[in-house]
Amino acid sequence: MNEFSSISCIRWIAFATAVVGMGISMPSCPGQQAMQQQLETLQTSNADLSKRVQSLEGTLRTTTNEMTQIKQLLTQITGAIQAQKTSIDQLNTTVGHLQSSKGSRATPTKRRR
Repeated sequence: MNEFSSISCIRWIAFATAVVGMGISMPSCPGQQAMQQQLETLQTSNADLSKRVQSLEGTLRTTTNEMTQIKQLLTQITGAIQAQKTSIDQLNTTVGHLQSSKGSRATPTKRRR
């Protein structure tokens, strides 16, 4: 009895699957053509969106590489500016010393004609 009921159950499942398969595959079913058109539209839209995503990923990759280069250049520029600042500070100190030593003379020397 147990064997008979499992075979019967399998037959009913196969029959139900066949009926559902026919319902889905039949073009004359109401709404089937509209559903097929929607499916095709969605597939086309999905393909277009996939292309756009790939394009945006390429742009993002390029932008990321450029940002990395900019960061490297910025580090180099910062080092150059700091070196220039140090040189300018030393120059200011030297000029200050020269001005103070020039101003500290008791009597200015006159030029002879």
